[in-house]
Amino acid sequence: MNMQEVKTDNLELFYDCVDESNNLLYDIFHKNYFELIEMTVNNILSSDVVCDCDDEHTIRLNEIYDKIAGIDFTVEDVRKAMQAIILKGFKEMRIPNGNTTPDTLGIFIAYLITKFSIEKEISILDPLCGTGNLLHTIVNHLDKQCKIYACDHDLWMTKLTKMVSDLLSIEVEVFLQDTLNLTLGQLDFVVFDMPNTKYEEKKEYFPYQAILHYSKLLKDEGVMIGIVGNDFFDYDKNQKFKKEILSTCSIIGLVELPDNMFVSKPKTILVIQKKIYEDKKNCFMVKLPSFTDVKEFNTTLQYIEAWFEKNKKNKEK
Repeated sequence: MNMQEVKTDNLELFYDCVDESNNLLYDIFHKNYFELIEMTVNNILSSDVVCDCDDEHTIRLNEIYDKIAGIDFTVEDVRKAMQAIILKGFKEMRIPNGNTTPDTLGIFIAYLITKFSIEKEISILDPLCGTGNLLHTIVNHLDKQCKIYACDHDLWMTKLTKMVSDLLSIEVEVFLQDTLNLTLGQLDFVVFDMPNTKYEEKKEYFPYQAILHYSKLLKDEGVMIGIVGNDFFDYDKNQKFKKEILSTCSIIGLVELPDNMFVSKPKTILVIQKKIYEDKKNCFMVKLPSFTDVKEFNTTLQYIEAWFEKNKKNKEK
């Protein structure tokens, strides 16, 4: 796993620049925080003040942006700084559910992707992208050319995903629509962090609906890697979901995440491949220790590595 180092001083410098710009723009325009972020990002990307300001404020804004001019920020500097800015936006606007997927999970999912694909060019969709942090973390930790797609039903989530993508020089096609209506096809990977969903007896369980739909978007042998609740299979009455997904795919991985990672609800990484394996029980199942427990974490990685190596040899026979 490639844990890219981030220079804290550069990260803070980028954050402070965006935050200072947002504060000044608020004094001028009195807009909501997400609109301020959009104005700031447009100015940074344009290398000029493109919002309608008087000369005095234009000079002051340019002085702010001059602080980051010519500095070689890493993509992780920018991503982490923007993640913090966006989280501040949720707080300022008193919007609930502003939590983003932990960076360590994005890095771990990027690692899993490398175990499935040796190709230099792959396509990845996050059909529940939120602010795009999971997608951006994955792409930043892959040494591959990635064709990226993202979808969310919320206008500002899609805007924030596109803004940060532009800052990171990541080309992304973003869809503002209901995730269940996506009609993309022939994807190498679908990744997502499933939102907590309340089960209602008389309604179809959304996570099952979504995963069955996403499986149709994968190419043959394509892979879905999703973060779901530990109780994911508890609502599968009469094994209906399992039978349907296993008619075209195989569940090949269940990675239970550390207990201390999620406050409200423990979660698991579910790995599904669009391929029917003869041995339906051939699935790697592990519980990840804390990411800070290096020894135990490496032991778990060795187990996963061994599983992939064994299955690679079986495939070659």
